[in-house]
Amino acid sequence: MSVVLTTDTQPEADRVAFWHDVVCRSFVPLNVATPDADAFSGTVANDRLGRLQVSTVHAAAQRVRRTPRLVAEAGDEFVLLGLQAFGPGVVTQDGRRAVLRPGDLAFYDAARPYELWFPGEFEMKVFMVPRRFLGIADADLHRVTATTLRPDAGVPALASPFLARLTAAEGAAADRLSASALNLLESLVLDGAEPPEPTLLLRIRAFIADHLAEPGLTPATIAAAHRISVRYLHKLFSADGVSVARWIQQRRLEESRRDLGRSTATVAAIAHRWGFADAAHYSRSFKSAYGLSPREWRIEASAPGQGGAD
Repeated sequence: MSVVLTTDTQPEADRVAFWHDVVCRSFVPLNVATPDADAFSGTVANDRLGRLQVSTVHAAAQRVRRTPRLVAEAGDEFVLLGLQAFGPGVVTQDGRRAVLRPGDLAFYDAARPYELWFPGEFEMKVFMVPRRFLGIADADLHRVTATTLRPDAGVPALASPFLARLTAAEGAAADRLSASALNLLESLVLDGAEPPEPTLLLRIRAFIADHLAEPGLTPATIAAAHRISVRYLHKLFSADGVSVARWIQQRRLEESRRDLGRSTATVAAIAHRWGFADAAHYSRSFKSAYGLSPREWRIEASAPGQGGAD
């Protein structure tokens, strides 16, 4: 059931102060400025949906600031997504300014200063979740804050109507809806992030090459070393039509193939040298890639008239 807080229950002289308290209790500590204090009105309806708070704010013109001092004092680690339902709105954070019209979405992060400006009467649906429940890297989130996500293509086209209709539920239905909403929020971050720096993928591939012989080289360790999420790492590689794990395996097979032609070490030793913990798995992977087992390839490569290993 929604908890509805409205200035309509207050004397006109107390409405602005009451509204400031309502906003801070519903979200995080904020400074609220209202240009028309004498005629101000506002309502917030708050619902819980699993780990997600869903709030609908309908109010008169105002400017809301999360200042550096408030961030330092409170330290709240919440991620918020605003879905503009009526009237114009502007979200400012991290040096960017997102202008919103009905249907548009924008993220903002309570761990850093931000500003919301509504020049006239408006309605915004706000989704607030503790930062720890979102499986995204800080770098991914920073790339998308105060960026207008328009519902005309991609994930925003799916997310905007779904989130607009999202309401409170109980029991198993609430858990399912909450999980779906959190997945959508994660997808929105990754879909809306700015393109990575041109050298990022090159640096990641160089990192893989430098650590290729380490059995512990995984998408998770690669992502952590570059301060990105595993999902974002997969997104970078998807443009080439190959997964991260497949890329690593291909590079390991190439290096092992070179060693087979120039080293007298056993096949098992070469497999282990290049990060393959299981020799049988290595042999199957090698034959799948080159049509010969490692032993067969070594014999053929060393036969008279063969050019040796490449």
